Amino acid sequence: MIVLLLLFVAGRCLVPMDETDVFFNLRLGELVLGSGRVPTENLLSFTYPHAIDINLAWLFQIVLALAHRMSGLPGTVVLKTGFVVATWALLYRVAVRRGAAPAPAALALALAAWAAEPRFVERPHLVTFLGLAAVLLAVERAEGKQPRMLWLLVPVGLLWANANSCYFLAPTLLLLYALGAWWDGLAVDARRALKVALAMIPLMFATPSGFRALTYVANHFRMPYLRPLQEYRHAQWPLDGPFFFLVAGLLLATLLPLRPLLHRRLPSLVPARVLLPCAALGLLGGLRIRFVAEFAMLAGPALAVAFTRLLPWLVGHWSVRIAGGLLVVLTGIPRVVSGAEGGRVFDIGLEADLVPLAAVDFVEKNGLRERMYNDLEVGSYLTWRGWPRYRVFQDPRINGYPASFHAILRRANLTRAEWQSLLDGFGVTSALVTFPSVNPRGALFDPSLWALVYRANDGLVFARRPARDDLPEIPLTFTYSPVNGLVATPLVDPPVGAHASHCEWRRRVGDYYRTAGDARSALHHYEAAMTEDAVSSCTASVRESAGILALQLGDPAKAARWLEGAASTVARTNHGFALLALGHAVDALADFNAVLAGEVGNDEATFGRGLCLVELGRTSEAASAFEDLLARSPNHLSAPSARQQLARLRDGAGRR
Repeated sequence: MIVLLLLFVAGRCLVPMDETDVFFNLRLGELVLGSGRVPTENLLSFTYPHAIDINLAWLFQIVLALAHRMSGLPGTVVLKTGFVVATWALLYRVAVRRGAAPAPAALALALAAWAAEPRFVERPHLVTFLGLAAVLLAVERAEGKQPRMLWLLVPVGLLWANANSCYFLAPTLLLLYALGAWWDGLAVDARRALKVALAMIPLMFATPSGFRALTYVANHFRMPYLRPLQEYRHAQWPLDGPFFFLVAGLLLATLLPLRPLLHRRLPSLVPARVLLPCAALGLLGGLRIRFVAEFAMLAGPALAVAFTRLLPWLVGHWSVRIAGGLLVVLTGIPRVVSGAEGGRVFDIGLEADLVPLAAVDFVEKNGLRERMYNDLEVGSYLTWRGWPRYRVFQDPRINGYPASFHAILRRANLTRAEWQSLLDGFGVTSALVTFPSVNPRGALFDPSLWALVYRANDGLVFARRPARDDLPEIPLTFTYSPVNGLVATPLVDPPVGAHASHCEWRRRVGDYYRTAGDARSALHHYEAAMTEDAVSSCTASVRESAGILALQLGDPAKAARWLEGAASTVARTNHGFALLALGHAVDALADFNAVLAGEVGNDEATFGRGLCLVELGRTSEAASAFEDLLARSPNHLSAPSARQQLARLRDGAGRR
């Protein structure tokens, strides 16, 4: 049973790496390995390079960096999986020692894994996962007159305290266990756990950060007021459904023995020494979802025992078979679905679109990273890429930046003037804004001071004016609302300092509208661009774009006029279609033949040539043209029309 459970748990871990915090942890691990010391200042940022950096995870960061050196990012995923699988193996052992049957133990711990899964990421709290499971097993062994493992927690605690800030949960858990054991009448076990807890408390300060560790721990509880982050929100239904399932199960197991059930009384299903730690972490998890996983680890074994005692029919061999089959199905379904959808059945590389690789490539290629604003999450990746040449504006190490800094950045009502004052204070000359459809930061860049030079699905890049000539400016500014997100607004006239000519600027505005699907507005701006300069290369380019749009909008006369003399393949092909629509089949045929002379396999020109030949009564040549197109590109956009034309030609030939 344990093998199937651990395979299920491993399956939840062996997935593409989708945790950005791994990057700054890797960078800090490499720093410690390279220098032989733990940095105490914020070496990764240009905004506050001398701010105190409280690092309570340096030991884990070393291990993470070594795993990365060996196997890259897949190595970090394997490391995470090892921690989590080892944790759930200990939890299964705890459940069985408490009296749980194999099937209830496996199912309860599978539910716990489901609740904890959002925290199955490559971060230092993996050490606390394994540590808490070891604490649970140690107290169970101590109750069985084997206290050595419990006392071993004290020296192990020194490593734990330097590997993860959540070490404080260890003595807290033991103190709560001691109180519950005293309530349960186990005075000897209570005194022993109390002594171990008191011995472990001073280890919280046996780190390079000393008593500053208290500040770090306190930030776990004041974080929403310091800097709102997703992992510090309250638990919500149904978003955090597995957490509420665990809470409901514990409440049921606690309350049922308090009254007769089916004319019999039940023994206590969850003793106080188990219930108190569960209740404390359940409350903490409800307030801060980052602690839901730790609660799940305590709740899983407790529910396994309760289910065994409450439902004795789960003890039979048939229940093991059913539970095992269910775990096999749950383990295999995600892999089967991924394969059916065309994805990889097994993938432990970088999650697609986790970081804006194309945007970062752009800023580095164009020399824009030196003093660049970046959003919080992408800051972690940027600490890994390019340091020490480049440092970041901010990153997710909240404790590495002063509260005054966070007080500004957490505000949702910043004005453009306030935002500019903040950036000027740090000498920012460029900006990378990620999540460009919903990020309100994009609306804070005043177009009179900032040029938008990159816009794609992975981000926006702004450059401080005057922008370089070799960075083509995109004529957009942005507004933001919670309902509509970040909305682009075209700048019809070029701001002062923009390098583009008026013709080029209006052409770019037209290009925006065309990309947005507003062909008529695009055509309007193309026409305006052509009035700026009748002979420039800009105008020649605009004439092509305007002509193609005019043809799409059903105005072949304008299209033919604007595309006259155009040399590009696309423009000349569209000119041929415009002439054909105007009834000039001979001239249109000349265009299509000219295109095909230079590009024999051009499908659009082949289709247009066939239509011209039909108009000119050269049916056998037309049929050959359509047949060539269908043989070469049976799925081309014009293929259905080509088939219809070919059918008419053959039908007409048959009648003759």
